Amino acid sequence: MEKPTVKASVVLLVDKDGRVCLARKKQPIHHENGEISYSLGTYNGYGGKMEESDSTIFDTAIRELQDEADVFASKEDLKLVARVYFYLKKEDGSFEPFMDVSFFFLRTWYSDPKEGSEMGPPRFFEQVDIPYDEMMPADSIFFKKMFAGERSVYEVKLLGKKVEPEVKVLDEIL
Repeated sequence: MEKPTVKASVVLLVDKDGRVCLARKKQPIHHENGEISYSLGTYNGYGGKMEESDSTIFDTAIRELQDEADVFASKEDLKLVARVYFYLKKEDGSFEPFMDVSFFFLRTWYSDPKEGSEMGPPRFFEQVDIPYDEMMPADSIFFKKMFAGERSVYEVKLLGKKVEPEVKVLDEIL
């Protein structure tokens, strides 16, 4: 299957006590091939799409973290923990490439996260209390895997709101 050409990042802030910072999305995930309207209001990490000014996806992660949460960090402190190729189901039942998303843990940052125009108030959760039922279905799957220490590359077919996505582990090095 053709890989998505739109690249994006998601950064999960993990504090010294192992708590994870999440915030509710104020805007749906979107790009030129469509949007995922049911992402609005769900908990997520901070991130967004790669722009021309970004040399690498690490640059994207740092820029988006600053834009969305007013948090400053060094890209050297980002730890890549997953890469996911997302596909959207079309009306005819086939799938089209949506996004290539790199997920990062960040344990060192400067300044407290703040509410912004794209993300709601930041909230730190103990890992056992992460609100998986208030996240996108695919995110709840990957967050559990990432926090269990799994590091992989995945292909995910998004099937719709509150529908478990199809997930396949790919034979690629992270």
